[in-house]
Amino acid sequence: MQKEHSTSLRSPELLPTSDAERTLSLFDYTILWAGMTINIVAFSLGAQYYNSGEGLSPWMLILVVFLGYGLVTALTALAGDIGTKYGIPFAVYSRAAFGYKGSFLAGLVRCVPCFYWFGFQTWVGASALNMIMGFLFPGFNNVTLMLLLFAAFQIVNALFGMEAMAKFDWIAVPMLGIMFAAIIVTICNKFQVSIPDIMNVKAAGNYSIAFAVSGVAGGWITMALNGPDLAKQIKRSENYRQEGFLKRNKRAILGQVIGLMAVGIIAMMVGMAAGVFTGEWDLNNVVFNLFSNNMVMLIFCFISIAFAQWSTNTAANLMPPAYILLNIFPKLKFWMTTIISGVIGLLMMPWKQQGGDFLVVIQSNFSTLLGPIIGIMLTDYFIVRRSILNVEDLYNEDGQYLYTKGFNMSALATMVISFGLSLFAGDYSFFAGLLISVAVYTALMKNFTMKKYEQNIGKEVPFAEKEQTEQN
Repeated sequence: MQKEHSTSLRSPELLPTSDAERTLSLFDYTILWAGMTINIVAFSLGAQYYNSGEGLSPWMLILVVFLGYGLVTALTALAGDIGTKYGIPFAVYSRAAFGYKGSFLAGLVRCVPCFYWFGFQTWVGASALNMIMGFLFPGFNNVTLMLLLFAAFQIVNALFGMEAMAKFDWIAVPMLGIMFAAIIVTICNKFQVSIPDIMNVKAAGNYSIAFAVSGVAGGWITMALNGPDLAKQIKRSENYRQEGFLKRNKRAILGQVIGLMAVGIIAMMVGMAAGVFTGEWDLNNVVFNLFSNNMVMLIFCFISIAFAQWSTNTAANLMPPAYILLNIFPKLKFWMTTIISGVIGLLMMPWKQQGGDFLVVIQSNFSTLLGPIIGIMLTDYFIVRRSILNVEDLYNEDGQYLYTKGFNMSALATMVISFGLSLFAGDYSFFAGLLISVAVYTALMKNFTMKKYEQNIGKEVPFAEKEQTEQN
């Protein structure tokens, strides 16, 4: 007799994806990452890392971006293996590590950066649209109205799924590429400098490598956690179970190397060049400074800026928290949690914070906050469970991941201990939290939790209900 299970953990959007539902090609995935990467934050960080000559030089920035994005690519690929093999999102897998109810806490912590960046980037895009409206209708100036309209457009786009987001990037990425090229050419002409001159600009180097790398990585650790959400949408080979890790995840890795690392380096270098010669970090102000005598170019650039925020926000800052809120409130629908995520981001009003190198500091703080969570998640998957899952019980509230009334105390203790100790590590806080979480979680699980709660290590159990539905 088949055991009946509660449907409280089985929101349709959180169920494992089948091969038929995996629609993203390598090109789609690459464009998706390029669209997320080529945004105002990447540009502005380039200027803020220079910080009026107090921060990094251009060559040092290239090294830092390479290391930071390389780290993110590695972490996202590792987490993405969960989505490749089992088709489940972060919100669902976190139940294995934190427990059915404990996953709510981990998810809410992970949501904070998404809410912040959605609000901030929506404000940037709305400011660009407000400038366009001012050109077309002299006297118009209503950033609040544009903020609400722009947020609504992004939310609607997110509701159509990952493939719709990727297709939108086909427009945004080329436009941003043209704008960035125009910025570099104009800087060279206006200030009588060459690319070698820009690359040889000196800086005091007052950021440590560790702090700088964690700052670059901080904005994308959120997406590393949601590696499964992305990978579960990518097409995979029929023999994926017999393939090794690298071959099984080659599309995800290659897409990020091009879409994140290559595009990210270019975006930050253009931002640094603009920061050096215009003294501005806000892309809207940079564009107005450089092209104030060319109305056509100004309008094109402001449209490109709005598109850049749109392409980033839908996939990076709306989809992940929407899934997490579905996990916490299963009676809601995906469209509801997407709207809720957008509204919270606007209510946070992150644009109120300005000046100095605040984006670098915010990014570094987010990496410190999330380091222990991704450490726990990867340790649970690769070290504790050896990448073999009981998927069925991830959707059964009385299954093996119940632990102590729905909470895995080993994971919660590890999160608190790792985060607390990382605060004493200064510029190395992210790396400390990540490594400490690996050691502490492994020790607590093997010496306490796994001795008390059977975890069926080495036994794979598929999600039978969906297989039966598809067969019928």
